[in-house]
Amino acid sequence: MRLAFVSYEFAGTASGGGIGTYVRGAAAMMAARGHQVEVFTSAPADPRALPAGVVVHAAPVDRQVFPRAVASVFERRHFAQPFDVVEGPEYGAEAAEVARSFPDLPLVVKLHTPTFQVDAIQRSYLTRWQKVRFMLGGVRRGHVPKPYWHYDPIGDPEYKHAQTASEIAAPSIAILELVRSRWALEPTRLAHVPYVFDPPPDLMAIPVSTATGRITYLGRLEARKGVIELAEAMRLVLARVPAIKFRLVGRSLPHPTTGEDLATHMRRLLGPFADTVEFVDGLPHSEIPRVLGETDICVFPSVWESVGFVCLEAMAAGRGVIASGGSGMAELIDDGRSGRLVSPRDPRGLADAMLAMVADAASRISMGEKARAKASKAYISEVIGPLQEASYVRAIERGRPGRVAGR
Repeated sequence: MRLAFVSYEFAGTASGGGIGTYVRGAAAMMAARGHQVEVFTSAPADPRALPAGVVVHAAPVDRQVFPRAVASVFERRHFAQPFDVVEGPEYGAEAAEVARSFPDLPLVVKLHTPTFQVDAIQRSYLTRWQKVRFMLGGVRRGHVPKPYWHYDPIGDPEYKHAQTASEIAAPSIAILELVRSRWALEPTRLAHVPYVFDPPPDLMAIPVSTATGRITYLGRLEARKGVIELAEAMRLVLARVPAIKFRLVGRSLPHPTTGEDLATHMRRLLGPFADTVEFVDGLPHSEIPRVLGETDICVFPSVWESVGFVCLEAMAAGRGVIASGGSGMAELIDDGRSGRLVSPRDPRGLADAMLAMVADAASRISMGEKARAKASKAYISEVIGPLQEASYVRAIERGRPGRVAGR
């Protein structure tokens, strides 16, 4: 097959991120399985650092205009040597212009986390007064506004894009069920195809039995990642065990309602313990093994996560992992066996889980061993490759929905 991935993000370029990590891994996997693979992304890639057999084309523009710009790049390549199937994320409907230009080309939409879910989490931090003030402002202007925190898929470009797909592939049951119910998608076009994850040797080489006394968070400092509740939980932990070292690695984003830098907001929540917590404003991905080797426990308290590559990386490193339930990470962790699951937005429960894992090193190490064993087998190319391949074959056999070809 000739496969095309359309994605603003691509790991190893300036536009990284979780979607980019997935695209790089999937492209490498499919090329290794003998398929011709080309990636259409937003930033040039160093040919020397590309997976074998993967060709990358760049449309160097901002994310907002990427779908239209990349369609022109794609068109030239498709006319020169046609693709059998194209895949793009639901987020940003980044392959929408390609799909519109080539209505007969089979399209796979890969679910990650749609904008409606990101927005719902951001808006959940609005106070009641902020919502009332919004409504009153509309009344003063002579109309009752539609509450913007209530989602309506009509007019959502991501919803419209998914409706044109030959196949919609979900990396977790959680995201599959969320999107199926909110977008009323036909079950026959939905498939569970997990992300591929081939554990890097440098993660697998980290000793499971460590005693660094450190708890680490990896990821953007973003409200939907649960960092506001994490700060409250850290304060509870440090009040009990001041010797614990916390390290937070990731770029800080604004608070969803006040616009304040979240690192600043978290320091204020930490109160007298703020100076004892290490904030690291992002690191190259090559530094992740070193960071994981310097920690005993990793904590991922996301309000929502479709999967979570950092969770898989921590599992491969044999760390004690504490993650939030209620979304895709709960499908990675066997609670009490390969890690601990806590309820989202529950600082007390999160603090109790951290304290319990700190107090029982033997249990933490045992869970780390089981986490490594799962990460080293469950999502590797040999397992996921046939599933992904079958997804593309179904898309090709099914074709695009008739209403698209007839536009």
